[in-house]
Amino acid sequence: MTESIKKYGKGKKYDRYASPEGGAAVGLGNFDGVHLGHRALARKLVSEARRLGVPSVIYTFEKHPQKVIEGAKSTRLIMTNDKKASIFGELGVDGIYFEDFSREYSAMTPEDFARDVIKDRLGAALVVAGENYSFGAGGKGKAQDLAALGRRFGFAVEIIPEVKVNGVVVSSTFLRKLIKEGRLDEYPQYAGAAYTIPGTVTHGREVGRSLGFPTANIMPKKGFVLPPDGVYVTSSRIGDRVYTGVTNIGRNPTFDMKYRSIETFFLDLEGDLYDCGIELEFVKRLRGEIRFPSKEALEEQIAKDVTAARRLAAEKS
Repeated sequence: MTESIKKYGKGKKYDRYASPEGGAAVGLGNFDGVHLGHRALARKLVSEARRLGVPSVIYTFEKHPQKVIEGAKSTRLIMTNDKKASIFGELGVDGIYFEDFSREYSAMTPEDFARDVIKDRLGAALVVAGENYSFGAGGKGKAQDLAALGRRFGFAVEIIPEVKVNGVVVSSTFLRKLIKEGRLDEYPQYAGAAYTIPGTVTHGREVGRSLGFPTANIMPKKGFVLPPDGVYVTSSRIGDRVYTGVTNIGRNPTFDMKYRSIETFFLDLEGDLYDCGIELEFVKRLRGEIRFPSKEALEEQIAKDVTAARRLAAEKS
């Protein structure tokens, strides 16, 4: 993170928030993916906070609300809380508050939220939200209601218009669509950065080693959106090092594997990465997963995939 940011919340993981004298400028939203619309909101938040001479704070949730409401059927995540905090810190935001979203919290009326949370707990002098923002039980409160409640409880409200790219409204839902369809090379123009999945490097089935391309098995953090089966050019951050690679997601039909896995061949890697934490960045989808007629045919295709990855890495360097 190039800029430090203070984390606040109820749990042991975060420091306790104290309403600052003179108030704060507060940005509201779930912010999964921190896409271009979220970034526009953050820039407005920081600008207004500096104009008013107050700290800027993002107010969001420790868990995705749908995780509490729907459980196992909940929306898959795009980004970790730490990554959100890092990006907002880079954008100049002073603090981020992770709310403990619960069923009790979800039953709060829009009026109670505006009074008890925005005004009393956060001490907001100004609130910034997107035009599609909803709040309160069942999402009853809308942006125009927030403005009216601000007048009632004594805080100003700035509503940020939706951001469009190529005629498409940028949203976390649209980002998930891109990921699920394997359109990872398009993702950055809507999100502002490539899609990454956090995980751990583990011992795998070592199929790649038998083909002359030793791979590492990637165990992704649970609950994140996964691209469809196929072969991808990836860029992996492990500690302070970055490695270009070719990543296969799927069951490796040539060898009739039963379980879906994520396996990466790191270009120009020396050493052992097992048990290391990893941030796997998806650059481009090369092809779908194919059943090859022979081991030799698969080896030949992997060599072509590696050549394509090297070429793409050289173009980006």
